Amino acid sequence: MGGYYSKSSKKSKGPEITDADRAVLSLKTQRKKLEDQEKLINARLERHAEVARQLAAEGRRDRALLALRKKKLSEKQLAGLHTLIINVEEMLSNIETTKKQTVVFGALQQSNDALKQLQAQVRLEDVQRLLDDTAEAKAYQEELSALLGQQLSDTEDAEVEAELAALEEVVVDEDKMAMPTAPKTKVPEVEAAAAARAAAEAAAKAAAAAAEEEEEAEPEPAVEGRKAEAML
Repeated sequence: MGGYYSKSSKKSKGPEITDADRAVLSLKTQRKKLEDQEKLINARLERHAEVARQLAAEGRRDRALLALRKKKLSEKQLAGLHTLIINVEEMLSNIETTKKQTVVFGALQQSNDALKQLQAQVRLEDVQRLLDDTAEAKAYQEELSALLGQQLSDTEDAEVEAELAALEEVVVDEDKMAMPTAPKTKVPEVEAAAAARAAAEAAAKAAAAAAEEEEEAEPEPAVEGRKAEAML
């Protein structure tokens, strides 16, 4: 009876975990880490853009350029992450497709021997080793590209300058919209001052006219005196 229970316990075990299953689990774990890094970089991009906008509004052009350069570098890192995620997704798809094809092929052959021959020709260990080597090579290439590509190119510098100019135009437009407009109606004190100036100018003109009339009237008595002297 002891042997019977031991055999039953062996048969009750779940499906065996293969190297392909471990590879899929490893790839999914790596994909989760890459997605977390992608979220962090996206948050960093938003922070750099906001900082650049604030610095541009304050007129601190050099600091705004530095923030935009950091934003550009983060965009390059994000593009590299997208490439890695796509590669992981392709590997997962290839493994799943290969597993399905193997099952279908085994069912069509209906032979354990044929399935063993196929497994001998294409061993899962070799596939796993190839995937590991490929992943290491790609990781090394990405790291090397990141180290060599820290500096921005001339084209990227020009893009940063253009982006800063656009930010400055937006800030100027916002400042213009925020400035208060001058009232169109006249203030009572201004109107009173204008009326007083007009009255003073009119009085000055009247006084000047009166003075001119007096000057013209003065020579007449002298002329009459000269006429009287002539008659005598």
